[in-house]
Amino acid sequence: MKVLDTTFLIDLLRAKSEKVKLMSDSETVLVTTQINVYEIVSGALYSGSQLELARARSLFENIRILPIDDEAITYAAKIRANLLKSGEIIEDTDCLIAGCALSKGIDTIITKNIKHFKRIKELKVETY
Repeated sequence: MKVLDTTFLIDLLRAKSEKVKLMSDSETVLVTTQINVYEIVSGALYSGSQLELARARSLFENIRILPIDDEAITYAAKIRANLLKSGEIIEDTDCLIAGCALSKGIDTIITKNIKHFKRIKELKVETY
């Protein structure tokens, strides 16, 4: 399994052909997190476009969404604490996304946000 980050999902919504191909060709199960849903839906609401909101909701009908449960929160908190100690702070949402994935045994994320996610040593970062 691999987690699709918000950057990938945005590009997918914009129908970038290489993302659509990755989704259709992948033998790997692709999932996302409730944090990514939050980021996409809040962007659609900010745009004020009902069409964007409908497209976002439609996208998530076909992707398994990992929950923010107690285990994910604890894992995210450990990630954040370790990054704070090393002075490599990243956004809380990125810690939560990584915590959701790693707490479920998923160690790979597909993103363009390499700069932040590469700071999490347990996480493999794939870009596109």
